Amino acid sequence: MKPYPSRKWPLVVYLLLCSLLAISSCADDDDALPITIPPADSLERVTEISGIQVTGITVSDAGRIFTTFPRWREGVPYTLAELVDGQPRPYPSTELNAWDVGQAPGDKLVNVQSAIAVGDTLYVGDTRNPLMEGLITQPRIHLFDLRTDELLRTYELAPSATVQATYVNDLRVDRGRQLVYFTDSGEGALMVLDLQSGESWRHLDGHPSVQAEVDTLNIAGTPFTQKIPSDGIAIDTVGGRLLYHALSGYTLHAIALDALAQRDTATAAAAVTTVATTPAPDGMWRLTGGTIMADLEAQAVVFVTDGGQVTTLVEGPEVGWADTFSAGDGFLYFTNSKLQEAGVGKDVSGMTFPIYRIPLPE
Repeated sequence: MKPYPSRKWPLVVYLLLCSLLAISSCADDDDALPITIPPADSLERVTEISGIQVTGITVSDAGRIFTTFPRWREGVPYTLAELVDGQPRPYPSTELNAWDVGQAPGDKLVNVQSAIAVGDTLYVGDTRNPLMEGLITQPRIHLFDLRTDELLRTYELAPSATVQATYVNDLRVDRGRQLVYFTDSGEGALMVLDLQSGESWRHLDGHPSVQAEVDTLNIAGTPFTQKIPSDGIAIDTVGGRLLYHALSGYTLHAIALDALAQRDTATAAAAVTTVATTPAPDGMWRLTGGTIMADLEAQAVVFVTDGGQVTTLVEGPEVGWADTFSAGDGFLYFTNSKLQEAGVGKDVSGMTFPIYRIPLPE
Protein backbone atom coordinates (compact mmCIF):
# COMPACT_ATOMS: atom_id res chain seq x y z
CA MET A 1 0.00 0.00 0.00
CA LYS A 2 1.36 3.35 -1.01
CA PRO A 3 1.66 5.89 1.77
CA TYR A 4 -0.80 8.76 1.64
CA PRO A 5 0.92 11.68 -0.18
CA SER A 6 2.01 14.57 2.06
CA ARG A 7 -0.04 17.77 1.89
CA LYS A 8 2.91 19.90 3.07
CA TRP A 9 4.57 20.43 -0.28
CA PRO A 10 1.99 22.96 -1.61
CA LEU A 11 2.73 25.11 1.46
CA VAL A 12 6.44 24.99 0.68
CA VAL A 13 5.78 26.03 -2.90
CA TYR A 14 3.49 28.81 -1.73
CA LEU A 15 6.12 30.20 0.63
CA LEU A 16 8.74 29.99 -2.10
CA LEU A 17 6.53 31.91 -4.52
CA CYS A 18 5.86 34.57 -1.90
CA SER A 19 9.58 35.00 -1.37
CA LEU A 20 10.19 35.38 -5.09
CA LEU A 21 7.40 37.92 -5.38
CA ALA A 22 8.78 39.88 -2.44
CA ILE A 23 12.23 39.97 -4.04
CA SER A 24 10.71 41.06 -7.33
CA SER A 25 8.73 43.77 -5.57
CA CYS A 26 11.85 45.07 -3.85
CA ALA A 27 13.67 45.18 -7.17
CA ASP A 28 10.78 47.10 -8.69
CA ASP A 29 10.86 49.56 -5.79
CA ASP A 30 14.58 50.10 -6.27
CA ASP A 31 14.08 50.83 -9.95
CA ALA A 32 11.00 53.01 -9.44
CA LEU A 33 11.43 56.70 -10.11
CA PRO A 34 10.81 59.02 -7.17
CA ILE A 35 8.88 61.33 -9.53
CA THR A 36 6.05 61.21 -12.03
CA ILE A 37 6.99 61.94 -15.64
CA PRO A 38 5.00 64.71 -17.39
CA PRO A 39 3.13 63.79 -20.59
CA ALA A 40 5.18 63.76 -23.78
CA ASP A 41 3.11 66.60 -25.30
CA SER A 42 3.36 68.88 -22.27
CA LEU A 43 6.05 71.24 -23.61
CA GLU A 44 4.61 74.77 -23.62
CA ARG A 45 6.31 77.84 -25.04
CA VAL A 46 6.06 80.74 -22.59
CA THR A 47 7.56 83.38 -24.86
CA GLU A 48 10.16 83.90 -27.57
CA ILE A 49 12.70 86.72 -27.43
CA SER A 50 14.09 88.18 -30.64
CA GLY A 51 17.63 89.37 -31.20
CA ILE A 52 18.91 89.06 -27.60
CA GLN A 53 20.38 85.83 -26.24
CA VAL A 54 18.75 84.72 -22.99
CA THR A 55 20.46 82.33 -20.57
CA GLY A 56 19.18 82.60 -17.00
CA ILE A 57 15.64 82.38 -15.65
CA THR A 58 14.15 82.45 -12.17
CA VAL A 59 10.55 82.46 -10.96
CA SER A 60 9.67 84.16 -7.68
CA ASP A 61 7.18 82.88 -5.12
CA ALA A 62 4.75 85.50 -6.43
CA GLY A 63 5.11 84.17 -9.98
CA ARG A 64 7.29 86.97 -11.35
CA ILE A 65 9.73 85.76 -14.02
CA PHE A 66 13.21 87.26 -14.34
CA THR A 67 15.67 86.55 -17.14
CA THR A 68 19.33 87.31 -17.82
CA PHE A 69 21.08 88.34 -21.02
CA PRO A 70 24.88 88.08 -20.75
CA ARG A 71 26.96 90.61 -22.61
CA TRP A 72 28.82 88.14 -24.80
CA ARG A 73 28.77 90.69 -27.63
CA GLU A 74 28.53 94.44 -27.98
CA GLY A 75 25.20 96.23 -28.17
CA VAL A 76 23.20 94.12 -25.67
CA PRO A 77 20.61 96.67 -24.46
CA TYR A 78 20.01 95.12 -21.03
CA THR A 79 21.46 92.24 -19.04
CA LEU A 80 18.68 91.69 -16.45
CA ALA A 81 14.97 91.85 -17.16
CA GLU A 82 11.54 90.88 -15.89
CA LEU A 83 9.06 89.29 -18.26
CA VAL A 84 5.99 91.52 -18.45
CA ASP A 85 3.22 90.37 -20.76
CA GLY A 86 5.71 87.94 -22.27
CA GLN A 87 8.33 90.55 -23.13
CA PRO A 88 11.51 91.49 -21.27
CA ARG A 89 11.53 94.79 -19.39
CA PRO A 90 14.90 95.97 -18.01
CA TYR A 91 15.06 95.32 -14.27
CA PRO A 92 15.08 97.15 -11.97
CA SER A 93 15.45 100.01 -14.45
CA THR A 94 16.70 100.88 -17.90
CA GLU A 95 19.23 103.22 -16.31
CA LEU A 96 20.92 100.53 -14.23
CA ASN A 97 21.18 98.31 -17.33
CA ALA A 98 22.56 101.10 -19.53
CA TRP A 99 26.11 99.92 -20.15
CA ASP A 100 28.09 98.64 -23.12
CA VAL A 101 31.49 97.14 -23.75
CA GLY A 102 34.29 99.71 -23.41
CA GLN A 103 32.46 102.01 -21.01
CA ALA A 104 33.42 102.59 -17.38
CA PRO A 105 31.47 100.04 -15.31
CA GLY A 106 30.61 102.30 -12.37
CA ASP A 107 27.59 100.92 -10.53
CA LYS A 108 25.90 99.62 -13.68
CA LEU A 109 24.86 96.03 -14.30
CA VAL A 110 27.71 94.93 -16.58
CA ASN A 111 27.20 91.25 -17.39
CA VAL A 112 24.59 89.28 -15.49
CA GLN A 113 24.83 85.55 -16.11
CA SER A 114 22.53 84.23 -13.38
CA ALA A 115 19.89 85.44 -10.97
CA ILE A 116 17.77 83.52 -8.48
CA ALA A 117 14.69 84.59 -6.52
CA VAL A 118 14.57 83.28 -2.96
CA GLY A 119 11.65 84.45 -0.85
CA ASP A 120 11.27 88.20 -1.34
CA THR A 121 14.85 88.70 -2.50
CA LEU A 122 16.37 88.52 -5.98
CA TYR A 123 20.06 87.54 -5.91
CA VAL A 124 21.86 88.79 -9.02
CA GLY A 125 25.36 87.72 -10.05
CA ASP A 126 27.21 90.32 -12.14
CA THR A 127 30.25 88.54 -13.57
CA ARG A 128 32.02 91.83 -14.41
CA ASN A 129 33.54 89.79 -17.22
CA PRO A 130 31.94 90.95 -20.49
CA LEU A 131 32.80 89.01 -23.65
CA MET A 132 34.35 86.39 -21.31
CA GLU A 133 37.73 88.08 -21.82
CA GLY A 134 38.59 88.60 -18.14
CA LEU A 135 37.48 90.62 -15.14
CA ILE A 136 37.24 94.39 -15.55
CA THR A 137 36.43 94.75 -11.82
CA GLN A 138 35.67 92.24 -9.05
CA PRO A 139 32.39 90.31 -9.54
CA ARG A 140 29.39 91.74 -7.71
CA ILE A 141 26.29 90.22 -6.17
CA HIS A 142 23.27 92.49 -5.89
CA LEU A 143 20.29 91.81 -3.64
CA PHE A 144 16.96 93.38 -4.65
CA ASP A 145 13.83 93.55 -2.50
CA LEU A 146 11.04 92.12 -4.66
CA ARG A 147 8.40 93.87 -2.57
CA THR A 148 9.76 97.31 -3.48
CA ASP A 149 12.19 96.56 -6.35
CA GLU A 150 14.82 98.52 -4.42
CA LEU A 151 18.48 97.54 -4.12
CA LEU A 152 19.12 96.11 -0.65
CA ARG A 153 22.86 95.55 -0.76
CA THR A 154 25.76 94.95 -3.10
CA TYR A 155 28.61 92.57 -2.30
CA GLU A 156 31.94 92.34 -4.10
CA LEU A 157 33.84 89.07 -4.24
CA ALA A 158 37.32 89.34 -2.74
CA PRO A 159 40.38 89.16 -5.02
CA SER A 160 41.41 86.04 -3.08
CA ALA A 161 38.17 84.35 -4.17
CA THR A 162 38.75 84.96 -7.88
CA VAL A 163 41.36 84.88 -10.63
CA GLN A 164 41.59 87.10 -13.70
CA ALA A 165 39.70 84.58 -15.85
CA THR A 166 36.89 84.09 -13.28
CA TYR A 167 33.42 83.92 -14.80
CA VAL A 168 30.74 83.77 -12.11
CA ASN A 169 28.12 81.38 -13.44
CA ASP A 170 25.38 79.61 -11.50
CA LEU A 171 24.56 80.65 -7.95
CA ARG A 172 22.55 79.10 -5.13
CA VAL A 173 21.49 80.56 -1.78
CA ASP A 174 21.80 78.66 1.50
CA ARG A 175 19.42 80.58 3.74
CA GLY A 176 20.16 78.45 6.79
CA ARG A 177 23.89 79.21 6.72
CA GLN A 178 23.44 82.64 5.11
CA LEU A 179 25.87 81.68 2.36
CA VAL A 180 25.79 81.97 -1.43
CA TYR A 181 27.58 79.40 -3.59
CA PHE A 182 28.89 80.09 -7.10
CA THR A 183 30.64 78.19 -9.87
CA ASP A 184 33.60 79.70 -11.67
CA SER A 185 33.17 78.73 -15.32
CA GLY A 186 36.23 80.65 -16.45
CA GLU A 187 38.75 78.83 -14.29
CA GLY A 188 37.08 75.85 -12.61
CA ALA A 189 36.36 76.35 -8.91
CA LEU A 190 33.61 76.96 -6.37
CA MET A 191 33.23 80.29 -4.55
CA VAL A 192 31.39 81.13 -1.34
CA LEU A 193 29.99 84.44 -0.07
CA ASP A 194 29.02 85.02 3.57
CA LEU A 195 25.99 87.29 3.50
CA GLN A 196 26.48 88.37 7.11
CA SER A 197 30.17 89.25 7.11
CA GLY A 198 30.55 90.04 3.42
CA GLU A 199 33.63 87.79 3.28
CA SER A 200 34.18 85.43 0.34
CA TRP A 201 36.54 82.55 -0.38
CA ARG A 202 37.48 80.04 -3.05
CA HIS A 203 37.44 76.23 -2.96
CA LEU A 204 38.59 73.37 -5.22
CA ASP A 205 40.82 75.59 -7.34
CA GLY A 206 42.48 73.16 -9.77
CA HIS A 207 40.63 70.14 -8.36
CA PRO A 208 39.80 67.49 -11.00
CA SER A 209 36.09 67.56 -10.12
CA VAL A 210 35.67 71.15 -11.33
CA GLN A 211 37.61 70.76 -14.57
CA ALA A 212 36.31 69.98 -18.06
CA GLU A 213 36.51 66.24 -18.75
CA VAL A 214 36.29 66.31 -22.55
CA ASP A 215 37.46 68.61 -25.34
CA THR A 216 34.37 68.32 -27.53
CA LEU A 217 30.64 67.73 -27.18
CA ASN A 218 28.50 66.62 -30.10
CA ILE A 219 25.40 68.83 -30.12
CA ALA A 220 22.91 67.45 -32.63
CA GLY A 221 25.75 66.47 -34.96
CA THR A 222 27.70 69.71 -34.53
CA PRO A 223 30.99 69.72 -32.56
CA PHE A 224 31.04 72.12 -29.62
CA THR A 225 34.70 72.69 -28.83
CA GLN A 226 34.55 75.32 -26.09
CA LYS A 227 35.85 73.55 -22.97
CA ILE A 228 33.73 74.71 -20.02
CA PRO A 229 34.55 73.59 -16.47
CA SER A 230 32.30 73.87 -13.39
CA ASP A 231 28.94 75.28 -14.44
CA GLY A 232 25.65 73.98 -13.00
CA ILE A 233 25.01 73.65 -9.26
CA ALA A 234 22.11 72.64 -7.02
CA ILE A 235 21.65 72.35 -3.27
CA ASP A 236 20.60 68.98 -1.90
CA THR A 237 19.01 70.12 1.36
CA VAL A 238 18.25 66.57 2.49
CA GLY A 239 21.80 65.37 1.97
CA GLY A 240 23.43 68.59 3.17
CA ARG A 241 25.57 68.92 0.06
CA LEU A 242 26.12 71.04 -3.01
CA LEU A 243 25.91 69.22 -6.34
CA TYR A 244 28.03 70.56 -9.20
CA HIS A 245 28.96 69.57 -12.72
CA ALA A 246 31.38 70.62 -15.46
CA LEU A 247 29.53 71.49 -18.65
CA SER A 248 32.15 69.64 -20.70
CA GLY A 249 31.84 66.41 -18.79
CA TYR A 250 29.70 63.49 -17.69
CA THR A 251 30.20 63.32 -13.92
CA LEU A 252 27.97 64.77 -11.20
CA HIS A 253 29.94 65.61 -8.07
CA ALA A 254 28.96 66.76 -4.58
CA ILE A 255 30.61 68.45 -1.64
CA ALA A 256 29.36 68.73 1.94
CA LEU A 257 27.89 72.14 2.77
CA ASP A 258 29.67 72.08 6.12
CA ALA A 259 33.01 71.79 4.30
CA LEU A 260 32.17 74.70 1.98
CA ALA A 261 31.39 76.87 4.98
CA GLN A 262 34.97 76.49 6.21
CA ARG A 263 37.90 78.37 4.75
CA ASP A 264 40.27 75.40 4.79
CA THR A 265 40.82 74.20 1.22
CA ALA A 266 42.09 70.77 2.25
CA THR A 267 38.91 70.11 4.22
CA ALA A 268 36.83 71.01 1.17
CA ALA A 269 38.84 68.83 -1.19
CA ALA A 270 38.47 65.85 1.16
CA ALA A 271 34.69 66.30 1.21
CA VAL A 272 34.19 65.80 -2.55
CA THR A 273 32.24 62.73 -3.65
CA THR A 274 31.06 61.35 -7.00
CA VAL A 275 27.29 61.10 -7.29
CA ALA A 276 26.59 59.65 -10.74
CA THR A 277 27.56 59.42 -14.38
CA THR A 278 25.21 61.68 -16.34
CA PRO A 279 24.74 63.35 -19.71
CA ALA A 280 26.63 66.61 -20.31
CA PRO A 281 24.43 69.38 -18.85
CA ASP A 282 24.33 73.12 -18.32
CA GLY A 283 22.17 74.25 -15.38
CA MET A 284 20.50 71.92 -12.88
CA TRP A 285 17.44 71.80 -10.62
CA ARG A 286 17.21 69.55 -7.59
CA LEU A 287 14.22 67.39 -6.66
CA THR A 288 13.94 64.75 -3.96
CA GLY A 289 16.03 61.75 -4.95
CA GLY A 290 17.49 63.20 -8.11
CA THR A 291 18.43 66.13 -10.30
CA ILE A 292 16.87 67.69 -13.38
CA MET A 293 19.43 68.70 -15.99
CA ALA A 294 19.91 69.01 -19.73
CA ASP A 295 21.26 66.29 -21.95
CA LEU A 296 22.85 68.81 -24.28
CA GLU A 297 23.99 66.29 -26.85
CA ALA A 298 20.49 64.79 -27.15
CA GLN A 299 18.70 68.17 -26.94
CA ALA A 300 16.70 66.89 -24.01
CA VAL A 301 15.77 67.57 -20.41
CA VAL A 302 16.32 64.57 -18.16
CA PHE A 303 15.93 63.46 -14.55
CA VAL A 304 18.92 61.66 -13.07
CA THR A 305 18.58 59.71 -9.85
CA ASP A 306 21.45 59.66 -7.37
CA GLY A 307 22.00 56.09 -8.52
CA GLY A 308 22.58 57.22 -12.10
CA GLN A 309 19.25 56.21 -13.66
CA VAL A 310 18.47 58.67 -16.50
CA THR A 311 14.89 59.35 -17.60
CA THR A 312 13.96 61.76 -20.39
CA LEU A 313 11.32 64.35 -19.49
CA VAL A 314 11.19 66.14 -22.85
CA GLU A 315 13.35 66.16 -25.97
CA GLY A 316 13.57 67.56 -29.46
CA PRO A 317 15.09 70.38 -31.53
CA GLU A 318 12.87 72.95 -29.84
CA VAL A 319 14.42 72.06 -26.47
CA GLY A 320 17.82 72.83 -27.96
CA TRP A 321 20.35 74.03 -25.41
CA ALA A 322 18.34 73.84 -22.17
CA ASP A 323 20.38 76.36 -20.22
CA THR A 324 18.79 77.27 -16.90
CA PHE A 325 15.90 75.83 -14.88
CA SER A 326 13.51 77.28 -12.32
CA ALA A 327 10.30 76.09 -10.69
CA GLY A 328 7.12 78.08 -10.12
CA ASP A 329 3.34 77.69 -10.19
CA GLY A 330 3.69 73.92 -10.53
CA PHE A 331 5.84 74.19 -13.66
CA LEU A 332 9.49 73.72 -14.54
CA TYR A 333 10.69 76.68 -16.64
CA PHE A 334 13.81 76.62 -18.81
CA THR A 335 15.54 78.70 -21.45
CA ASN A 336 16.94 77.60 -24.79
CA SER A 337 20.06 79.77 -25.11
CA LYS A 338 21.11 78.12 -28.40
CA LEU A 339 24.70 78.39 -27.23
CA GLN A 340 25.91 75.96 -29.88
CA GLU A 341 24.60 78.36 -32.55
CA ALA A 342 24.97 81.78 -30.93
CA GLY A 343 28.27 81.26 -29.14
CA VAL A 344 30.18 84.25 -27.81
CA GLY A 345 30.57 87.33 -30.00
CA LYS A 346 28.34 86.14 -32.85
CA ASP A 347 25.59 88.28 -34.34
CA VAL A 348 22.23 87.08 -32.96
CA SER A 349 20.08 89.91 -34.31
CA GLY A 350 18.22 87.51 -36.60
CA MET A 351 17.78 84.75 -34.02
CA THR A 352 14.99 84.01 -31.55
CA PHE A 353 15.38 82.48 -28.10
CA PRO A 354 12.42 80.63 -26.60
CA ILE A 355 11.48 80.02 -22.99
CA TYR A 356 9.51 76.87 -22.22
CA ARG A 357 7.82 75.17 -19.34
CA ILE A 358 6.58 71.66 -18.53
CA PRO A 359 4.59 70.40 -15.54
CA LEU A 360 6.96 70.10 -12.61
CA PRO A 361 7.67 66.42 -11.95
CA GLU A 362 6.48 65.42 -8.48
